Amino acid sequence: MPVHETEAIVLRQYPFAEADLVVVFFSREYGRVRALARGAKRPKSRTGPVLEPLNHIRLTFFLRDGAELGRVSECDLIHSYLARTASVERFYVFSYLAELVSELVQDNNPSPVLFRLLLATLETGTAEPLGEGLLRYFELWALRLQGLLPNYEYCSACGTCVKEDGFFLVPETGLGRCRSCARGSGLLIRPGAAELLTAIAHQSPAQFAAGTRGFDALRDLEPLAHRLLELHLEKRLRSYPLVRKALRGSP
Repeated sequence: MPVHETEAIVLRQYPFAEADLVVVFFSREYGRVRALARGAKRPKSRTGPVLEPLNHIRLTFFLRDGAELGRVSECDLIHSYLARTASVERFYVFSYLAELVSELVQDNNPSPVLFRLLLATLETGTAEPLGEGLLRYFELWALRLQGLLPNYEYCSACGTCVKEDGFFLVPETGLGRCRSCARGSGLLIRPGAAELLTAIAHQSPAQFAAGTRGFDALRDLEPLAHRLLELHLEKRLRSYPLVRKALRGSP
């Protein structure tokens, strides 16, 4: 049985038999991995605390060719992103990031850049106050890395540059159109939000989160990001309403 060693972030876990867990990892070299951790639920298990969600770990696992479920051999904790900085807001935001990554990546299909993005976002969310800017940054960069973010600097119909004037999002396709081509139809993305799309492409999570952002501009990017996610995933992520309520105090 092939043995694999990698860095990984624990995305989620669920019970399997009396003392075992199935753990879903996002690994640097292998993408999403599902593996059985035998005995991890036992009170004296050394493995159980290491496999808590949002832990960054070193993982050794076995996986047969063609198998859907591997087996955890060893795991060691590198960093826990929830243990020392626990809060309701951080728990919901980080859990949402984990759900989003789990839906976007595929089993045994590596995405090292997305892995680095997730680590950098978790680091920023631990060191800085949480806000919607960090969420928008991660969502839109994750979409870009999956090839799902259109070029919104130009109208998709006529090619006119729209990054200074804003544009209309076509809900059925996720594409952007200038005012003339949209004829008032679609979701208006105002110039401030269009400028943020450019800033996201050239800044780190920490730089973007620390910058001064117009609240209305960030709000414009929320339906854009979530419409693109819904078009790709064909569903809404269950954890996001809790994130929104935690950050805004209302649904």
